[in-house]
Amino acid sequence: MPDFQFSNIEKIILTLGTIGCLGSFGYEVWRRFKIVLKGRESLPFDRLGVRCWRVIREVLFHEKVMGGRFWPGLMHGLVFWGFLVFGLITIDHFATGFGVPLLSESLHHAYSYFGIPFAILVLIGIIALAYRRFMIRPAPLGKTSPTSGFVALFIAVLMLTYIYGEFDLSPMVWKINWWLHTSVILAFLWLVPRSKHLHLVLAPVNIFFRPFEQPYHTAVNIDLEGSEDELDSTLVDLTRMTKNQVLDVFSCVECGRCIDVCPANRGGGILDPKNHFILDLRQPLLDQGNVDVLGTINVEAGWECTTCQACTEVCPVGNYVEKSDEIRRLEVLVEGKVPQEYQKLFMNLQESGNTEGHASSPLADRLPSYTPDMEYVLWLGCFARYGLDPNFTKSVENFTKILEVAGVSYGVLENEHCSGDPANRLGDKLTYTMLREHNMEQLAHAKKVVTLCPHCALNLEKEYGKYAEVTYRVFHHTQVIEQLITEGRIKVKKGSEGKVTYHDPCNLSRMLDEVDAPRTAIQASVDDFFELEESGRNTLCCGAGGGLWWKKETKGRTHLVRAEQVVASGADTVVTGCNFCFGMMNQGLKPLTPEGQTEIQVKDVADIVAENLVKIPSV
Repeated sequence: MPDFQFSNIEKIILTLGTIGCLGSFGYEVWRRFKIVLKGRESLPFDRLGVRCWRVIREVLFHEKVMGGRFWPGLMHGLVFWGFLVFGLITIDHFATGFGVPLLSESLHHAYSYFGIPFAILVLIGIIALAYRRFMIRPAPLGKTSPTSGFVALFIAVLMLTYIYGEFDLSPMVWKINWWLHTSVILAFLWLVPRSKHLHLVLAPVNIFFRPFEQPYHTAVNIDLEGSEDELDSTLVDLTRMTKNQVLDVFSCVECGRCIDVCPANRGGGILDPKNHFILDLRQPLLDQGNVDVLGTINVEAGWECTTCQACTEVCPVGNYVEKSDEIRRLEVLVEGKVPQEYQKLFMNLQESGNTEGHASSPLADRLPSYTPDMEYVLWLGCFARYGLDPNFTKSVENFTKILEVAGVSYGVLENEHCSGDPANRLGDKLTYTMLREHNMEQLAHAKKVVTLCPHCALNLEKEYGKYAEVTYRVFHHTQVIEQLITEGRIKVKKGSEGKVTYHDPCNLSRMLDEVDAPRTAIQASVDDFFELEESGRNTLCCGAGGGLWWKKETKGRTHLVRAEQVVASGADTVVTGCNFCFGMMNQGLKPLTPEGQTEIQVKDVADIVAENLVKIPSV
C-alpha cells in the first residue's frame, strides 16, 4: 500500500459520497421500519438465548440456506463469509482515505494473507451464483432482475480491485484502483435497500424475531355474547398486518424455495406463495405507507393452500410465508363469501357440532365413556367418530387394543364436538369460537388427552391456548405408543410387511414437532423400513390440510402428488400417523398403482403395532 496523503478535495468528495450513500441507505431502511412499527402486536423478545442461537445457526452457519439447496447455499455462504472477513478491510479502506488508517502497513499486509484467499472464494461463489441465476435460470427464482446482475458485478469488481490493490503498484494506479473500489462500495450502499438484497440487513433481524409456533396466526377473539359494535371492531383489524408479517415481506430474498415445496403449486394449482403471500404485498406497503393491505392478496390462491407450513419451514430468512388464514377469514367474516363446498360444512358444525351433521356415532357408542378416574380422554375427532374413511375405524380399535394390553384406562367424551380445525383453517372464526368454548367445558376435568388426529391435537392444546389457559396435556397416539414400548408395557415383534415406509403428517411433524415417536413404533414392528425422499419436517403434504378434505378440487392435483411419490418409492406398505393422510392415501394410491402391481397397503402406526403385539405384560 503506497504511503501518500489524499488531497483535501478528495477527502471532501469522499465525505460527501459517504454521507450521501449512507444517508440514502439509512433513509430506505428507516422508511421500511416505520411501516413495520405500524403493524399490529409487538415484536417478541421472549427466549432471548434461543433467539440469539438461532441467528448464529441460520445466519452465520447458513443452516437453512445450505439445508435445502446445498451447492447454491454453499456458494452463497462463500460470499457471505467473505464479506464478514472484508468488514475490517472495508473500514480500514475508508479510514485510509481520510488519512487515519485503522491498520498499520505491517498489519494490513499480514491480514492480506487471510483476505486474498477469501476474496478468491467470494469470486468463486459469486460467479457460480451468477451462472445459476442468468444461465441455468431455475423457474422458482422468477424473472431475471437487473439489480441481481449489478450486485454480482459489484461484488466481483470489489474482490478484483482488492486483490489488485495488494500488489506493488505505482501511486497513480493504486489510487485509481482505490477510487474504483470505493465507488463500487458506495454504489452498493445505494442499491441494496432498493432491491431484494436488503435481506443482508433485515434477514438477521427477521430470524431473531421469528415466532416459535407453527402455524403462527393472530387469534381472532370473538365474544359470543358481545355487542355488534364489538364484533365490528374486531373485524376491522383483520385487514392489518402484524409487525412480524411486514418484516417478512421486506426480508424476502425471492429465492423461490417456498414455491419448490408448495404442494398446491406442485400439483398444478395457481398458488405461488412467494408472490401471492409475500411479494404482492411489498409495493402496496411502500405505496400506502401503512399495514392495511391484507385485502390485496389473491383470494383464489388463498383457497388452494393446504396450510402445511412447508413454505415457512424452508424459508432461509425466517419468513412465515403462509397467509391463507388471513385471506379466508377476511372472505368469510368480513365479505361474507363462503365457497359453496364449505357452506354445508359450516352449517353442520354450527347445528350438530361435527363436520358430517350426524346425531350419533356407532364407534363412540361401543367405546367406554370417560370418567375422571381414567388416565386418558380418547379424543376421536370427526374423521374417526363419523367414519369419513370406514377403514380407519379399525385403526382406532387397534389403538384401544394397545391401551388395554398395557393396562391404560381411557374413555371417550359423550358430547365431544369437532375440535374446530376445519372452521379455524377455513376462516370461520365465529364457528370455531363456538366449538372451542364447548370443548373446553367438556375437558374441564381432563388431565391427559390422546388422539389419533394431529389436527385435533394441535387445536386442543396449542390453538386453544391462544385464547385461554389449557389445563390438560394433549398427546398424539404415536407418542403414547412410543412410551409404552420404551417402558416395556407392551412388546412387539418385527413382522413381515414387505418394504415399509412412513408418511409424516404436516401437523404432526412440523406443527407438533414430532418425528421420532412414529419411527420408534414402526421400526420396532417391521424388519424392512425405509424413508421417503421428503420426510420428517421436510415432508410433503398429502393434500387434505387446511380443510381441503372437503373441497372439490377443480384445478391442479394437490391430493395426488404425495401418493405418486409413495407409488414410485416401491413400498409395499405406507404407514401414516394421521386420519386425513390415511384417507388421502387410500383415495390416491389405487388409481395410481400400475396395472399388474400389487396395491400398496395403507396402515396407521397403531395398526402396524397392534398386528405385532406378542404378549400381555403383567400389570
